[in-house]
Amino acid sequence: MSKRQLALIVLLGAFTKLLSQSMSPEVTFPEVTLKDTEVRELKSSFSDQTYTVYIDFPRGYRGSNKVYPVLYVLDAETDFGGVTFIADRLMKDKLIPEILVVGIAYDTDYDTFYSLRCRDLTPTRSIEYDCPGSGGAENFRKFIEKDLFPFIQLNYRTDTTDRAVFGYSFGGLFGAYTLFKEPQMFDRYLLLSPSLWWNNKIVFTYIPDNISSPAVLYMTTGELENVKEHFGQSMVDQQNELEEILKQGTYNNLEMKFEIQDNETHRTIFGTGFTKGLRFIYSGFNEKK
Repeated sequence: MSKRQLALIVLLGAFTKLLSQSMSPEVTFPEVTLKDTEVRELKSSFSDQTYTVYIDFPRGYRGSNKVYPVLYVLDAETDFGGVTFIADRLMKDKLIPEILVVGIAYDTDYDTFYSLRCRDLTPTRSIEYDCPGSGGAENFRKFIEKDLFPFIQLNYRTDTTDRAVFGYSFGGLFGAYTLFKEPQMFDRYLLLSPSLWWNNKIVFTYIPDNISSPAVLYMTTGELENVKEHFGQSMVDQQNELEEILKQGTYNNLEMKFEIQDNETHRTIFGTGFTKGLRFIYSGFNEKK
C-alpha cells in the first residue's frame, strides 16, 4: 500500500467519525430556573383550560408566619421573570412591602400562548382584529376570582384584603375591564400600555357612574405609542381620554395616577413603567405598619 493510499484511508476514517458525531442526537442541558419559585396547575371551572400558576416567594417566606399581599401577573409566560426581578429589588430597598407574586400562564408554545391570551384578556369579540375566540375576559375573570383566589388563600399565607393585578397591553385592557365591572376584585391596579382601542374602545362603555370600593390605579403608556392607528386615535390619545373621564367624574375612592413615559415604545415601556407603577400602587405602605 502506498503512502498516498494510506493517507486517504486515514482521512476517510476521520471524516466518517466526524460525520457520525454530527449526526448524533443533540446534547441538552437543564433549563435555567428562578430561585424561590414553584409551579402549580389549576383547572378553570368556567372553561376547559388548565392554567399553569407560577409562584414567587419573598425572601424569608418559609421561615416566618407572616401573611403577604399578592400581586397577580397576567401574561406570565413573557413577564414573570422581569416582574419578579424588579419586585425583589424594590423589596430589598424597602420601597414596596414583601409580596407574593402569582403568575398566570398556559405552558404552551408561543403562537398558542398569543391566541389564548387574546381569548382571555378581551371582553368582546372583534371583527377588526384577527383573533379567533376573543371575548373570553369574563370567564377568565371568574376563574381568577372563584378558582385562583381560593386556591392561593388555601395553599399560601396571604392577606386577602390586599390583592394587586399587573396587566400589560391586552392585560391592561383586562385590568381596566375588571376595574370598571368588578372594582372590588383587586385593591391595586397596575396597567401598562392598555389596549383601550379594542373593538372601537368598547371598554369605555363599562365605566360606571361611581366606584364605591377603595382602589389604587396606576396607568402609563409610552410617548412613542402616538401613532393614530386605532380608530383615528393613538394609545396615548386613548389613555388621555380615559384620564379626563375619570378625573372629571365622582370617583373619590379611586386613587389614580396617569403618566406618559418619555421616549418609550409599546415594547420598551416595561422596565420603567412597571417599576414606577409598583412603587406608586404600594406607596405609603410603611405608614400602614
